[in-house]
Amino acid sequence: MAITPEVIAAIAELYLEAERRAMPAEPIRTRYPEIGEDDAYAIQADLLRRKLSDGATVVGYKAGGTNPGAQANFGLSQAVYGALLRHGQVLDGGPIESRDLIHPRVECEVAFRMAADLAGPGVTPESALAAVAGAMAAFEIVDSRTVGWGAKMPEMIADSVFAARYVVSDHLVPVAGLDLAGLGVTLLKNGEQVAHATGANVLGSPANSLAWLANRMASHGRALRAGEIVLAGSLTPLVVAAAGDSFEASFDHLGTVRVRFV
Repeated sequence: MAITPEVIAAIAELYLEAERRAMPAEPIRTRYPEIGEDDAYAIQADLLRRKLSDGATVVGYKAGGTNPGAQANFGLSQAVYGALLRHGQVLDGGPIESRDLIHPRVECEVAFRMAADLAGPGVTPESALAAVAGAMAAFEIVDSRTVGWGAKMPEMIADSVFAARYVVSDHLVPVAGLDLAGLGVTLLKNGEQVAHATGANVLGSPANSLAWLANRMASHGRALRAGEIVLAGSLTPLVVAAAGDSFEASFDHLGTVRVRFV
């Protein structure tokens, strides 16, 4: 049974307040075990509406749960997606205020900038890349607003797929001839290597993830628009971040991106 509009509104407000105060909430599935995927996206949409009414601006979208390990960990049947907001962007090499977040984690991602609108259904990896201006090195900083990162599918989707901050390089690389599946990245935390991975970890290729995103958004009446940024999903596992930590990711072909926590 679908949950009521009143419950959707109450949960959206719960997450909004948790994010504002940097104080996590208990898992929503504990109180509302009947919440399904459609309900969770309805909560996410209501939460986004509230943020937009407060002056936020959508500048793109992100895919999450793009590898089997993440899907198993969060109880997902497929990848998930959420919106990127302008105020979440951090300049390459810039600082992130740790006190504004609850328990952040860092991921290395391939970002795309859209050159043309892209709407499903029927989008293929080839047609998706044809709509792209180029690819960029990126970090996503995710932050679950659930106590102890105790989130599963309902919390993950409803909580904007943990969107918090993101860093995108200014170096835009054409995707023609680029081996996105084989593209490697090395992640350093405080100068020490903590991860190395390739684009194959993202639904087999970030291009597959981009096509999946356009098709999944179409089921909700949405489309990617020219100029928007897309984060295609993490190549690397989640890495804990705290005040004083610095991160550097070196991508094949795309270059380097950096961020620090203060």
